[in-house]
Amino acid sequence: MKRFAFVLGVFSVVTVGASAQTLPNDFSIEQNGVPLAGSNGEVVEDVPEKTKAYDKKVGGKVWLEATAGPSRFNVTQFRTLDIIPANLQPLIPRVVVRGPEFGAALRFRTGSSTIGVRFKRADYDPFDLTTVGLDLGFLIRAIPYVHPSIRLGFNYYTTSGGLAIPGLNNLLANVRSQGGGAAIGAGLRIPVVQWLSIAADFDYSIIGLVFQGNETLTGTGARVTAGTAGTAIAGTFALTVHLGT
Repeated sequence: MKRFAFVLGVFSVVTVGASAQTLPNDFSIEQNGVPLAGSNGEVVEDVPEKTKAYDKKVGGKVWLEATAGPSRFNVTQFRTLDIIPANLQPLIPRVVVRGPEFGAALRFRTGSSTIGVRFKRADYDPFDLTTVGLDLGFLIRAIPYVHPSIRLGFNYYTTSGGLAIPGLNNLLANVRSQGGGAAIGAGLRIPVVQWLSIAADFDYSIIGLVFQGNETLTGTGARVTAGTAGTAIAGTFALTVHLGT
């Protein structure tokens, strides 16, 4: 019996020694597939994923825009007044007005194209010109940081505070002034952050205005229509907020 116990004790010692020799010198610990300890027992920190750098391209599906800039309107560049005889039309004064122009726009972007509505008001002397129209745009988003752009507008115009032609107030009463035209523009847009950009544009417009009123020369009060057409140029600075993804 003592001999059996001695043999069993020797066997246990040999087995434990062999197990100690086969035990690895290093080990690692994992939790949910993520290593927490390296081969030297150092704890491996969980490194966060790198966020993608902003690639400086304007985005957003809905654009809210505010604009401001100087404007020049040559009212009589293409002029005809029906109430003035043809031989007197060269005597019509050349009317060129200047003033600040402010506006706002609501635009919707699809890819590199935009469509929306635009409102502008130019403060001239002695009248104000209000513009409401459809705005179509295209920008080259493939160029990062600075996007070239072009715009095309179809507009309705009306004046307030006075008439565009000096002296017409003495010839007509109850005058209404309105018209239509088109505009084309080009410029550069610079993304600031993903939801904000700034832009600088140059616009050229052709504007036709029609004046309707009652004539006061003969005292009959007959309804008279007169018209004039001109061009306007404007430099526009825009601040745009981009909403949506």
